[in-house]
Amino acid sequence: MLYLIGIGLKPSHLTIEAKEALQKCDEIYLEEYTSQYSQGHLDELKQIIEKEFKVINRIETEESLPEKLMIAKDKNIALMIFGNALTATTHIQFLLDAKEKGIKIKIIPGISITNYIAESGLDEYKFGRTVTICYQLDNFKPESFYHQIKENQKNGLHTLCLLDIKKDQSPTRLMNCKEAIEIINEIEKRHNEENNFNYIGLVCMGSDNQKIIIGKEKIINSCEVEKLYPQTLIISGKINEKEKECLENLYN
Repeated sequence: MLYLIGIGLKPSHLTIEAKEALQKCDEIYLEEYTSQYSQGHLDELKQIIEKEFKVINRIETEESLPEKLMIAKDKNIALMIFGNALTATTHIQFLLDAKEKGIKIKIIPGISITNYIAESGLDEYKFGRTVTICYQLDNFKPESFYHQIKENQKNGLHTLCLLDIKKDQSPTRLMNCKEAIEIINEIEKRHNEENNFNYIGLVCMGSDNQKIIIGKEKIINSCEVEKLYPQTLIISGKINEKEKECLENLYN
């Protein structure tokens, strides 16, 4: 059996179902490159599941792990993923490969950032397509996320913006909300545009220190934005009266 298991945003998010599955696995892997805990440490996770596991990076996940997972025909193998199990397309490929080889699959969902967006006061049903804001490099300046944000805006929809993570570099880089806004500003300048987006920062959600920060200036001037990770940015679309009331009163 091949298990893909979401482990949430902190050790205590692990579900009973996930714990029971992990305890009967012969080999357990944790991919570390798509996110990280907002609170707690991997040692706590080991104590909860009472088993050891191997932490693997992007290259190992994409190149070496697929072959190792194929022994799940005869053993119980688990891949743990921060947040929810099938958010990243890499993990969907594991399912396709396992299906082709006749390996049984079990997916166990986990708590992810998408479970927290309603805390902002915005209607969860009014979100458009999610995007990932990418670092702009000298030889690589992607803009597809920017155009999707504008498309969502045109349709009156909110946008959940996941923020780039570079865990294959030293030191590790995790984008914060302030950097994400600066990247959007940079792209606007390249296109001679000024959109005046309304921003909401989700900082270290799921932890005891989580913060929801409303407004561009408050995000840019917030000390939490410089030190609490991971982070996510929301760009609001058309806001109804109840959403407006929440944004004005819940976090100001």
